[in-house]
Formats: sequence, structure tokens, C-alpha cells
Amino acid sequence: MEINLTTPMNNLNSYIMIFNNVLSKNILNTFKKICRSDLNYSNGAIVQGKNETVDKNVRNVGVYSLSALDHSLTMTHWASYLQNIFQEKLNEYSSNLKINQNVSILDIQILKYETGGHYQMHTDHGPTTPRTLSLIYFVNDDYEGGNLSFGLCNSKGTLEIEKVSNRLIIWPSNFMYPHTVTPVTKGERYSVVSWAL
Repeated sequence: MEINLTTPMNNLNSYIMIFNNVLSKNILNTFKKICRSDLNYSNGAIVQGKNETVDKNVRNVGVYSLSALDHSLTMTHWASYLQNIFQEKLNEYSSNLKINQNVSILDIQILKYETGGHYQMHTDHGPTTPRTLSLIYFVNDDYEGGNLSFGLCNSKGTLEIEKVSNRLIIWPSNFMYPHTVTPVTKGERYSVVSWAL
């Protein structure tokens, strides 16, 4: 990613961009029903070590991949639809920040955080997962806990993103943007995550 060097480094939060009302109300309501239906959410816990032990202390979430090719026509439609919407927002992100980058969506997943579900502080880019930009779309906001927070560079503080249904957040995937999802204390949190390279 080409960074605008005229942007002060103390303004790194300007690279976290929020888009509201991403889907129409009718489409959002239909998608909420899809997320709450009997999708086969797999265990999204982190696997660690040679013995591949599942560590739900790090990440405890259900994952439904929209990138797999073995979906029904309905889910294939949603995968294509969301990919187009997210790509449009990525282009807008680049334009708004006046950065020259040509990135494409790598993966799209629906996440289901039940009570106690969480994800410890982490970054999305790594040696086995090269990513340039990260996206989270808030499907619903009728739950408690489950807050998305960013660790602030050179600070012990955090930047918490307000939970608003139909909101998309885009930010760089690199080490400068560690983030967490705090434990859900009531209800179920549905979101869509995606990454671009």
C-alpha cells in the first residue's frame, strides 16, 4: 500500500474508515435471516502447536466460509453480492485516502459469536496469511459485549468502534492495527469479515 507521507503519523486512525448503511434495509433484513438460519458454522477457534490443539481462549467463534464453491445457489449469490459491495467500498477507501492500490477480495466469512465468544488482540497479516486490508461488516447490533476495539500505536489506550448494524469498517491488516473482539455477554453477534491483497 502506498501511504500518503503528508499524513501525520499521529493520525494513523484516519486509515480506519467507517461506511454506514452499506445494504438497503430490505436486503439487510434478508441477510440477517440467512445468518440466523441453520448455516453450518464450523469451529473458528485458533489451532496451535504440533498437535493442532484448539485454543478457544484465543478465539471462540463460529465460521461459515462464503468463499467455498460447494454452496447452494442462495449462498453463492450472497458471496458474489457481498464481494461486489466490499470491492466497491475498497475502491472508495483508496480514493478517499488518495492512495494508489489495486487490491481484490481474498476471502469472505460469516462469523457467529455466541455468549462468551471473543477474539483476543491480534493482527490480520502474517507469514501464512498475507493480507493488505481488513474488513468487518456488522450484521446486527442487538447483543451486548462483542465490541471491536483497536490498540492504539504508542499508547495503552484503545479505539472502540460503536456497534451499528449495517456498518462496514476497513483498515490496514498490518502490525500497526491490532484489534480484538471482546466477549459477547448477551445475545448473538453476527458479522462478515473479509480481507484484500
